[in-house]
Amino acid sequence: MKLKGRGETMKYNRLQEMEAYIRKNRSVSNEELQKLFHISVQTLRRDLKELEDRNVISKVYGGVLAKPEKISAAMLPTLSLRLETNTAAKNRIGQLAAKFVQDGDVIFVDSGSTAFTMIPYLHQREVTVISHSLHVMNALAEAENLTGICLGGKLRRETQTFFSDTSFYPYYYNKAFISTVGLSISKGLTNTDFSEGVIKRHVIQNSAEVWIVADHSKFGTVAFNKFFDLEGITGVITDEQPSEKYRQYFKNLKIQLID
Repeated sequence: MKLKGRGETMKYNRLQEMEAYIRKNRSVSNEELQKLFHISVQTLRRDLKELEDRNVISKVYGGVLAKPEKISAAMLPTLSLRLETNTAAKNRIGQLAAKFVQDGDVIFVDSGSTAFTMIPYLHQREVTVISHSLHVMNALAEAENLTGICLGGKLRRETQTFFSDTSFYPYYYNKAFISTVGLSISKGLTNTDFSEGVIKRHVIQNSAEVWIVADHSKFGTVAFNKFFDLEGITGVITDEQPSEKYRQYFKNLKIQLID
């Protein structure tokens, strides 16, 4: 019995490590997994079958592909916690995004933690910033050269944003900076809040330029609510160069990639 228990523990640990390795590398050959985990072909087949049953991987000839992680609203941390995650990457993206803003622009900055980081880098510009984010409005209160306009409506405490009927918003934007929970070639731009998605979609449709601000962890991730396709987006601003698949996809669609 003890041997069986030890074996089950070893299997559990191996599967956890294997899942993490596949997710990190996205695509892995069977030969690589067999050598890395020192297991037989038969054991590898059983392990991969279990990971496939869990919807973690897709089998391909000679190897496996990691499936995108689907994110629910319950899994998404608060903005305060998100601002403390990937801080260096988000600050870099905010700095890059601010370079596309010129004096006199009317821009939209959405409620995501990545878009929010561009505000400190706008302090030397004469810009009108429109947002529905309470955090963005608070940040604008410290910048005398920035004109702030809040999209009014009911305060949603869970997202620290204001929401009202988008048909009453009369604004058009030179540039919009939109955060996203997920960015996928097959599923487009996704998030975990339907109301937030409505505002993002409305702003995208009323902007001359649309810049998606997303750190490297968002590529390949899919949340449950799709708010827009990637087609027609001006560009993607990120902290690390994505895979060749994404670079080629952006090139084909004439989407600028800034990293």
